[in-house]
Amino acid sequence: MSVEVSLFEQAQETVSDKALDIEQALRLSVFEVLDKNVRQTLSTITIADLVAEAEKHKDYSAMMFYI
Repeated sequence: MSVEVSLFEQAQETVSDKALDIEQALRLSVFEVLDKNVRQTLSTITIADLVAEAEKHKDYSAMMFYI
């Protein structure tokens, strides 16, 4: 599986060192939940899924045939 590694890097701190309670709340309630859901979603998508979806959107009328 190939994914963009930066998608799985831990989020940087968002508030100053003086508000560690807010930082912890954001990390647990937002960032960790988002990370978990992104990981779960991406793990279910295959290359075959992407190819099938691309085929649905292919514009066959734009193809030219040369004789």
